[in-house]
Amino acid sequence: MMHNPSPDFAGMDPGQAGRGLSEWAEQLQRKAETYRGLQRELSKLAVTETSADGMVRVSVDAQGAPTELTLTDRARAGDPARLSAELMTCLRRAHSTLAAQVQDLVTASVPDSGDDAAARIVASYRDRFPDIPEGPAAARDSRRRPPDDDDLSQSSHLR
Repeated sequence: MMHNPSPDFAGMDPGQAGRGLSEWAEQLQRKAETYRGLQRELSKLAVTETSADGMVRVSVDAQGAPTELTLTDRARAGDPARLSAELMTCLRRAHSTLAAQVQDLVTASVPDSGDDAAARIVASYRDRFPDIPEGPAAARDSRRRPPDDDDLSQSSHLR
C-alpha cells in the first residue's frame, strides 16, 4: 500500500525497527517516483475542442489555460452573440475533457485507489472544470444571471 502512515516502531527490537524503517523509506521513494511520473504526464496534457459547425476551435493546456483560439472566415459574417456562445461552449467542453483525462491518467498512474493525494488532484480538476450538462436547456441555464435585487425598500431613486 502506498498511503501508509509512519510505522509504529514502539516495542520493536532495533533490528526489526531498522528493517521497518528501510521498508517505509522504500515505499516513500516509490510513491515519490510515481508522482514525479504523474507530474510529467500531466504537464503533457492538452485538449482541443471544435464547434459542431467547425467555425470555432479552442485548445487548452494542462492547467486549463487557453493556448489556441481559431476562427474560420465564416466567423466574421456570423452573429457575435452566437460566436461568443460557441467560444464559451468549446472552452467549457475542453475543460471538462481535460478533467476527465486527468482522472484517467491519475487512475492509471497511481495504483493505490485509497491514495488521498491522487483523489485531491482529481477533485481539484473536477471542482475547477465540472462536467457540462447535456441539452440546450442546460446550456441556457449555465449562463450567468444578474444578481437578485434585494432592495425591498419600495423607494425610488428617481426624483
